[in-house]
Amino acid sequence: MLLCRRLLLRVHTPIRVYAQQLFGSQIHGKAVSHSRLANVTVHNALPEAVDLAPMLRRLSRVEKELLERVACISTWLPPQVPKKSAQVEKMVEALPDPFAAYAELRAQDRTLAASLPLPILVALSEKATKYGLSTIVDGIATDLLDGIITTSDRQLRVATALLSATRHDPPVLDKQKIYSLLILLRQFHALSELSSANISALVKCIVDNPGIDPYDAKTTDILLPIFLQSLTNQSAPKGARSMSYRPPGDVFIAFGLIHKLIIFDRDRHALRLFQTLTETCHIPVEAFTEVYHTSAKGNNFAFVVRSTLVRACLHWGWYHRALDIVVTAIRTQVSVDIALAELALSTLHLALHNASTNHFKHCTWLICHLINSAGSVIVPDSMVRLFYDKAMHLQDGPSAEVLYKDTQSPRVIRRMKYPLPRGYSLTWLMNHLTITSRNVHLARTLAKQVIDEMEPLPVQDRAHFIALTASHGFSSSARTLWERYSVGKDREAILGNASLMLRMVSIFSKLIYRTKAEIEEPTSSQDEASPSTTSTLGERQKLLEHLLQFVELVVGAFRMSKGSLEETSHYDLSTLARAYITLGRVSEGLDMLKVLLERYEIPDLYDINIALSAMAELHPKKAVGILKKMVDRGIRPDAVTFGTIIHHAILHGEMRLAGYLIGRAKELGCEELSAKTTASLIRASVNADGAPKSILKENLQRAWEIIQSGDVSSVVHTPNTGKYCIFASLRLDDPVMAFKFWETLVKEKTEWGDRKQVFQRRLIADMIQRHCQEGALSQSRGRQMLAQLRERRVLL
Repeated sequence: MLLCRRLLLRVHTPIRVYAQQLFGSQIHGKAVSHSRLANVTVHNALPEAVDLAPMLRRLSRVEKELLERVACISTWLPPQVPKKSAQVEKMVEALPDPFAAYAELRAQDRTLAASLPLPILVALSEKATKYGLSTIVDGIATDLLDGIITTSDRQLRVATALLSATRHDPPVLDKQKIYSLLILLRQFHALSELSSANISALVKCIVDNPGIDPYDAKTTDILLPIFLQSLTNQSAPKGARSMSYRPPGDVFIAFGLIHKLIIFDRDRHALRLFQTLTETCHIPVEAFTEVYHTSAKGNNFAFVVRSTLVRACLHWGWYHRALDIVVTAIRTQVSVDIALAELALSTLHLALHNASTNHFKHCTWLICHLINSAGSVIVPDSMVRLFYDKAMHLQDGPSAEVLYKDTQSPRVIRRMKYPLPRGYSLTWLMNHLTITSRNVHLARTLAKQVIDEMEPLPVQDRAHFIALTASHGFSSSARTLWERYSVGKDREAILGNASLMLRMVSIFSKLIYRTKAEIEEPTSSQDEASPSTTSTLGERQKLLEHLLQFVELVVGAFRMSKGSLEETSHYDLSTLARAYITLGRVSEGLDMLKVLLERYEIPDLYDINIALSAMAELHPKKAVGILKKMVDRGIRPDAVTFGTIIHHAILHGEMRLAGYLIGRAKELGCEELSAKTTASLIRASVNADGAPKSILKENLQRAWEIIQSGDVSSVVHTPNTGKYCIFASLRLDDPVMAFKFWETLVKEKTEWGDRKQVFQRRLIADMIQRHCQEGALSQSRGRQMLAQLRERRVLL
């Protein structure tokens, strides 16, 4: 490079400037750095030529090294993986590292850090804000507002650089500091120094804030005149050009700002901004033509402006902005009047058609609020069905569940009966309620409502819908639906569905087993010679006969639909074998497997599991013997194989055998047993008769950990599992644990008035009362739990 007295030619060097000791040698007042890698002057590391010599004379060696590192700001580049703001102090010491050096320098001497040359401070501010380094930005802003950074020029330049932090999402500076920096610029009459992009970003932060912050209103008062001036230069075109015109981002922000100004009680500011948008043709004429009945509650200005804004948003296709305005307007009112309800319904209709995943929650809140409102607001049936369809499209099961729950509340039903989902959305909702959320009460209600209202099911979904009802214990609903759709031209979709047949056999075999047990072992409190008992036994025998006939009908219809056994598929034969074995007709089940062998088809692991389940149901130990032979011959059992035998071993009380199988499964790599097996293990472990309390307590705690860590949609998260855990907790005299199981597994999963849940709540509440009276439980905690249980007790 060539250095002259008046002329300084600089050569661009892509090599980063590494830390190096600054010596006192100078050329024309510029400090020179000597490096083993390259002879590069320090001012090449700065955005401008900076005279560091006066500062270096009075600094210690450590301070000189820190200053040298800070001076490398212009060559600093962000790492490949973006750093979080909380990690600034942990930045690697590999240089250049100007931000860590600045933080260390400021920690030693704030005055020295504030007296850095202006180009360095500005560069630090700009790059720290750009990459979201809040520690550095906050430190510079604090020094500026505390007056440590002196002279108006330095304050002006640094404040302008810091306010660019608002373009970062989320903002690096807090709202109070932003407001203080704007006050500082206004004192210098330098608000015009802010770019239009910075002004828009500042206003956008205010608009996007869902809450109400006092500094937002104050900041708006400062920024509004400048923002208005930029809007006046952005008029919408007329004529043919208006057909393809899309308003700029500032107009979109302005729509939200008017809404915010009304919330801030800045009606005059809101009107002024509204007029500006009207004059620039961004609020179209059509938005004024439709007239709603204005509210009679004295707040006409807010309603007129908001309703016009909403219609303008719909004109430009800003459905989500319109929805935000309506939702906020409703939330700020005690009740919804007719005018606002009509506006909300028209907005909701268009928003649902165009809703994204992020904004669908607003649609959910709005439609549920309108349905639950005590006034005369009625949501159209078509809009309710549209909501379910959109929820299915977005796979938002929780939102659909919330709406269905609200429409089935007694208070809403007394006022209006809302429709069910239609078509595929109906089966999708049932699948969500049964498989994902495990809301047994709502799922049972939905199945019953489908039957009562004769709601048609799509042909392709009928078998799946009925299978879902059967697999979750809704036997009467499943039977009614099976009988309804097992006739007619589309009956084969029901009669020939293997999965549905197996589900029906499974649930009705349990009913048959239970009814037989009641007939063979009448309760001791009943006198078998009495007429009432004889009548009861007669009814049970008649019920058993009907159950057997129905199961035979289901299995027989399935077998007939498949034709001859020689032509029946492998899967259908295996399913038939499993159905017969489930009904206790083991020989017929094995005959189905023999057909496979006669056709020279090799049984797969699924077939082997079927045979093992038949053996395990009668003799779990013999099934284990077969399992050992399988392993010896190189057949690797899976989690289903182990789970089947473990389940039946638990039912037979063979806990030691179940423990052996669990250990053997782990040895063979079957770490994760099925959810059904896990549920059986939990029930068995917390229901162990005669077990010491210490072991029962450990089992209960382990069960709680499994429930907490497992999938909410698994079989473990059912009211049935909750029932066993609640009673085990009560036996341990632990009402808090019992309450936890009730809250997690029972509260929202069964009907509140269900006799079993009512009984459980009363037992838990009685124990809470006793523990509070004995001082074993704090009264505040006791009241919280009793409030959730809705049980009144005296805690004295």
